[in-house]
Amino acid sequence: MTAPLLHPLFLIAVLLAALNQLVERSGIHIPIVHAYLDDLLCFPIVLTVGLVGYRLTLGDSNYKLGHWQVWPAVVLYALVFEWVLPSYSPIYTGDPLDVLAYIVGATAFMRWVNRLKGQ
Repeated sequence: MTAPLLHPLFLIAVLLAALNQLVERSGIHIPIVHAYLDDLLCFPIVLTVGLVGYRLTLGDSNYKLGHWQVWPAVVLYALVFEWVLPSYSPIYTGDPLDVLAYIVGATAFMRWVNRLKGQ
C-alpha cells in the first residue's frame, strides 16, 4: 500500500526538492531552478503522499487517483499560488510557467506513479 513512496519518481522528487532547499538556504540561487523546480516537483510529491493516504484509509493497495482528484488539485494550486496569494502579498509572484510546471509534474505522476499493480 505504501509502495508509491518507494517509486523512483517520488524518491528523486523528494531528494531534488530537499537539495534545492539546502542550496537556496546556503545563498546559491540558480535562476531557472529557483523559479521552477519546486513547482515541477510539487505534484509528484503531494499526489504520491495523497495516493498512499487513500490506499491506507481504504485498505486498497490497488487504488489509483482519478482525473477528478488530480486535475482539480492542480487548478486549486494554480489559483491559490499564482493568482490569489500574489494579489495579497508582494512575496508571491504569479507566473504562468509555474502552472505549466504543475501540469508537467501532475502528468508525470499520472503516467508513472498512479498505476494499478501490474501496469
